[in-house]
Amino acid sequence: MELNEYQRRAMTTCMESSNNWSYMFLNLVGEVGEFASKVAKGIRKGHCAIGLEPNIADAYDIANETTANELWQFFGMEERLEELKKEAGDILWQLSGLCSVMGWSLNDIAQMNLDKLAARKEAGTIDGDGDGIIRNK
Repeated sequence: MELNEYQRRAMTTCMESSNNWSYMFLNLVGEVGEFASKVAKGIRKGHCAIGLEPNIADAYDIANETTANELWQFFGMEERLEELKKEAGDILWQLSGLCSVMGWSLNDIAQMNLDKLAARKEAGTIDGDGDGIIRNK
């Protein structure tokens, strides 16, 4: 599915009272917060870890290439991945809504971001701060 197609279809579910910048922006922040909260609760309860220290990874015999998905599964939390996927979908819906009320297409925003990243990579500043592409000397 193309991003613009998703955006068009997603916005058919938008209530009139939600079709404004304030709602879309504030609820986008809320949805990102819900995603982060689920991860934080997993960490607090010892069900997952982010950025395992090498000694912890060694203790559990976890390879450095372990993906976040594999890490969650290692700690027995496969069902939590489905919750995170749903939250990621809510984040996408809200971003789509924010772009819609701003008059932007998701395809255009995605392409602009890829162009910016390519320019930063070309300039050797992909790991820099901010959006600039000028190499610091």
